[in-house]
Amino acid sequence: MELVQIDINGLNNIYALDCFEKEFRKAVDENWKENPPFLRYQTKLLRDLAILDDQKEKAIKLPEFEKLTNEIGLFSIRHPHSNLNLRVIYTVTEGVVILITAFLEKSRNDYTKAIRVSRDRYEWIISED
Repeated sequence: MELVQIDINGLNNIYALDCFEKEFRKAVDENWKENPPFLRYQTKLLRDLAILDDQKEKAIKLPEFEKLTNEIGLFSIRHPHSNLNLRVIYTVTEGVVILITAFLEKSRNDYTKAIRVSRDRYEWIISED
């Protein structure tokens, strides 16, 4: 795994694991673009990332962000009332937001699986610090 900086629309402290773009693309069936015009779900995600870039952990006060229950260091971006229930799990470490995975939540099982994957990836992230 590798960390890759997301250098779009003036985002400064947003990184993603190198598998994130592929998982995002698979979840929403939209290609990840580096330059505008951005497609529907990437546009929504970039708005959320701008908030995270500014607010970091404080963003969980907003309805589209949540701290995952019983999980250390894991947070989620959510829009449950959108056509697709896209979820993005991320962490914040040393003032940097790191996107861990993207997936569609169609059932509780999808979320459970994504949390398991995210825990392993989170352990890798903190071991690299």
